[in-house]
Amino acid sequence: MQKFLPTNDLLFKKMLTSEDSLHILKAFVKDFIGIEFKSLRPKETYHIDSYKKSYKKMEIIRTEVDILAISEDGSQATIECQIQPHKYFHERSLFYLCEAYRSPFGNVKTKEVEKKNNFSSLRPAYGINIVDFHIFDWNEDALQLFHLFNKKTCQPFLNKEGKELLVLGFLSLKNENIDRKTAVYHWQYFLKTGEVIADSPEYIKEAKRKTDFLTLESEEKEMIMNIEKSKAISDAVFVTAIEEAKEAGIKQGINQGIKQGLEQGREEERLAIIINLLKSGMTVEQVSKATGSDVGLVKKISEERE
Repeated sequence: MQKFLPTNDLLFKKMLTSEDSLHILKAFVKDFIGIEFKSLRPKETYHIDSYKKSYKKMEIIRTEVDILAISEDGSQATIECQIQPHKYFHERSLFYLCEAYRSPFGNVKTKEVEKKNNFSSLRPAYGINIVDFHIFDWNEDALQLFHLFNKKTCQPFLNKEGKELLVLGFLSLKNENIDRKTAVYHWQYFLKTGEVIADSPEYIKEAKRKTDFLTLESEEKEMIMNIEKSKAISDAVFVTAIEEAKEAGIKQGINQGIKQGLEQGREEERLAIIINLLKSGMTVEQVSKATGSDVGLVKKISEERE
């Protein structure tokens, strides 16, 4: 039987942003950061037609979070599912969290905004990142939550409503150090296997039914297979480019990571970006400047692609 994991982009969005998935979205956020909102709605609701349109414009290298949800008080939650390791992922995650925090700045339509005070429109922001790699020490907990605290007193930094302004969380699907009595463990198991445990919460079982391949529409199945095929082809191209670069001994234009044996694969992303920029129609010189890579390397990759 055909099976795709719920970390597939379409399935992940369908699971959390469908019109009838609002309770699953609320439970997902509560399980990860411990905050229960009265209401939580995705900025963009999933529908296969709108997804197909957005996919045509989608780059393999994503430049935005997967899901942005807004609560009844204007607080925002960002949710991202990142399967491949991403250089500067720590910085990227914090960037999008801060972008969500600052986005309401100056919005006069926000409730209870004080006149002539743009900062009164700001609302708390919470970031949840699902990663299929070890972003921290693998001996540490799989779920890592970061808050703004007073280092000496451990007093949290709150707004005038007594709410934390920023919370940033990460869950590694690779890390097995997790409390099996928590709902997060059931989410982790479901996301990395596509299966649910008998005593999983009902909303996770419902998430499984919603993402079961047999229940999907034909258009959804086609899109999912296209996504998986594109990913497989891209991965193969990336690996080939890396191996050819290593065999050719092209080192002068690549940073220290290549010289140290690709430093645990971090330079894979640079080559991935080079390939995708070339696919977009940029010239060798433009790609070289944009990525800080040697023109000779970019030219070689371009020639190999052709």
